Amino acid sequence: MADQTDETPEYIEDAPLTEADAEFVQRMTDVILVFTDVLTEHPLRPYQKPFARRIIESVLLEDADEITALFSRQSGKSETVCNTIASLMILLPRLAKIYPDKLGKFKEGFWVGIFAPVEGQAETLFGRLVSRLTSDHATAILQDPEIDDVISGKSRRIVFQKCGSRALMMTANPRAKIESQSFHAVLIDEAQDCDDYVVSKSIHPMVAAYAGTIVKTGTPTTRKGDFYRAIQLNKRKQLQRGVRQCHFEADWKEVAKYNPLYRKSVLKDMERMGEDSDEFQMSYNLKWLLERGMFTTSTRLDELGDTSMQELVKAYNRSPVVVGIDPARSQDATVVTVVFVDWDRPDEFGFYHHRILNWMELVGMDWEEQYFQIQRFLDPYNILAVGVDAQGVGDAVAQRLAIILRNKNCEVVPMKSNSPDQSKRWKHLMTLMDRGMIGWPAGAKVRRLRTFKRFYEQMESAEKIFQGPNILIRAPEEAYAHDDFVDSLAIACALTSDLSVPEVEQVTNPFFTRGSR
Repeated sequence: MADQTDETPEYIEDAPLTEADAEFVQRMTDVILVFTDVLTEHPLRPYQKPFARRIIESVLLEDADEITALFSRQSGKSETVCNTIASLMILLPRLAKIYPDKLGKFKEGFWVGIFAPVEGQAETLFGRLVSRLTSDHATAILQDPEIDDVISGKSRRIVFQKCGSRALMMTANPRAKIESQSFHAVLIDEAQDCDDYVVSKSIHPMVAAYAGTIVKTGTPTTRKGDFYRAIQLNKRKQLQRGVRQCHFEADWKEVAKYNPLYRKSVLKDMERMGEDSDEFQMSYNLKWLLERGMFTTSTRLDELGDTSMQELVKAYNRSPVVVGIDPARSQDATVVTVVFVDWDRPDEFGFYHHRILNWMELVGMDWEEQYFQIQRFLDPYNILAVGVDAQGVGDAVAQRLAIILRNKNCEVVPMKSNSPDQSKRWKHLMTLMDRGMIGWPAGAKVRRLRTFKRFYEQMESAEKIFQGPNILIRAPEEAYAHDDFVDSLAIACALTSDLSVPEVEQVTNPFFTRGSR
């Protein structure tokens, strides 16, 4: 299959505001922030105010932004969101009557969707919002003649009877059916644990009709997902001119500046957990420990890529290469990876340097056609061995390839798929990567190829799974997530694991001493 290139679009800059519009947004934001402090009787702390201000600003601007907040545990991120949203639910429908040309879409109310990975977590955020709006102090404010409203509702929904504002609680569970709602704002709490497919396919479109705002809050974990990617995107966007800040962070030290009790509690946790423990680093220092749960990182992938290689190597005969084939199963693609091995220069531990020369990906093609394509693809190479994943149809594929490739004088090896055998080849591949004994083409021209992009994405998103003493690498359990390129590479490299130069063991001869002649 011919490779195709994709051009990456530039980030869309925020449209410049007129002086009058900018003054209006700033004035309204200031008014709503003041009202928030009055409504809740708990003024926002300095690290919370920029986050709250940006939520209000985004709603007023109708900029359809995705705002992310990475705050340490129990630092008040949910409080900030609930307090701000409660104020918007009360004020926007009333401001819409005063400024119909600017806020007219809120004349029937401000509509909010509240989501979390499971119902219990969603209830936490929803319950806080309800408590803010139904407290004695909030009830007195709602009874003011200028507001004059009453809240009603059930366990999952609250509605302002007169202004029409409403909040609905749902989950981001893959089994939940949540695609029939439209909102002006969506709140996703504990976003690091939400199902990526549900968030992108079902939740994001819920604000499309109103250019609504999506607010995602959470803490770091050991895997990448929608929340991590949203944060990284916001960080990259903030480096561009004319783009408003959309990501906010506050670690425990920042929070402790304004809350002595919080400082006292966290220091106790530091003593119990240990400052360097994974739990403390993720919960309080906001560190993503991707190396714990991910196969590799983008930083390591970039380090191992050879930017001087501007083309894939489509023919090589100077020395034998190894080939890994991951046959297609349902929803997957067949991937063939050709790997050069520097047989003449092993390192001091007997590991050979490996380098990917080329990939081939076959999608939506019956097996008879795939055999022909694989044979034609491998014909220009001098091949030592071909490894084939024997799981599913793989064993039959290996037998057929052995016949097709018999003129190449290469060995076709069915690779077992039980956990110990898979673990062995994953550990070998990880060792090669740790030692810098593997690389791949990564020049500008290669990076534009779709095969490279798929290889890079699958390597970056693959997750570690520990099964007793075994380590397995799998694609995340998300829609459209695959690990075909990763499997194919591991299979190819596994062919050299038993060919490493044996280590020389040095022992003392009891019959020989330095002084003897």
